[in-house]
Amino acid sequence: MSSSTAAGRNPGLALPLSPPSSPSPSAGSRSGSSKMTSPMRSEAPVAAEDAALRVVEVSKRYRLAGHAPQELKTVLLHPRASWRAWRQARSSFWAVRNVSFEVARGEFFSIIGANGSGKSTLLRLLAGLSRPTSGRIERYGRISTLLELGSGFHPQATGRENVIINGLLWGMTRREIEARLPDIVAFAGLQEFIDQPMRTYSSGMYVRLGFAIAAFLDPEILLVDEVLAVGDAKFQEKCYDHIESLRRRGVTIVMVSHDLAAVERFSTRVALMERGQFVAVGQPHDIVGLHLERLAATSPEIRRALEEGIVKRIRESPEALREFEQKLAEKRAAEAEARKE
Repeated sequence: MSSSTAAGRNPGLALPLSPPSSPSPSAGSRSGSSKMTSPMRSEAPVAAEDAALRVVEVSKRYRLAGHAPQELKTVLLHPRASWRAWRQARSSFWAVRNVSFEVARGEFFSIIGANGSGKSTLLRLLAGLSRPTSGRIERYGRISTLLELGSGFHPQATGRENVIINGLLWGMTRREIEARLPDIVAFAGLQEFIDQPMRTYSSGMYVRLGFAIAAFLDPEILLVDEVLAVGDAKFQEKCYDHIESLRRRGVTIVMVSHDLAAVERFSTRVALMERGQFVAVGQPHDIVGLHLERLAATSPEIRRALEEGIVKRIRESPEALREFEQKLAEKRAAEAEARKE
């Protein structure tokens, strides 16, 4: 995320930075652990009959091949020694580690974090596209995914045929699919091209049709990855409007995104993920603020952009100044309590 983007999305932080005139505190001086765990302790469990997703101690490990190249002659003459050397050279990488959470029916649950924190891996586990190394995932409803749009399309088939094939694979009848087909085609804006082979489609047309299929196949649980970052601004807003309509209809939505403005706009709860683990779960404004604060602690450029955004907002609105001072006082009080503990 660029510094300019960070400032534009959320200039008023829920957990504010130090005043712009003061020097930036170092990352080591923060009592981050107490701030990270407290939002998670306050989370009440979801009743069994109200749960759409339940994740219990889920971990995902990948085996990384070692860098121990051997000559073919050595492998053939000494197979056991070569096998032992290969095993010893391998290492493990835990993309997701001991993650537990629940999502209630009709909830909009977002997962944010830096690149490489394990968000997309977790979403693939929720979708059933990958199996966890340990733990279990319980799903209560029909799942539709917006992860890799268009990855299952047949290039030689027409757009119409691909819509029908996808619907049949989801267990819908042909009549149900054809009833939704006009809405899918209109949303994707492909009226003139729906009967053309998909090998003639552009990447943008692929994405538009992929989103329309996944969003209009009447999901009970919708999993959304960073796919909404593609396409032009008009199509993105169209996608967000449709997701909002799904939310109002009671569809459970789990979204992974770097678009912090959209996360605050739509979410009922947000989780912050770092190094494969949840470090905080809570209200969108609080968790987005915590995420930005932790990013600022590791990047002077991001901190400077955020502080400039705060100063600009304070100049434009007296209410923003009062809000900033209140949040700053709350933060300092929390830090004082943490030091006492």
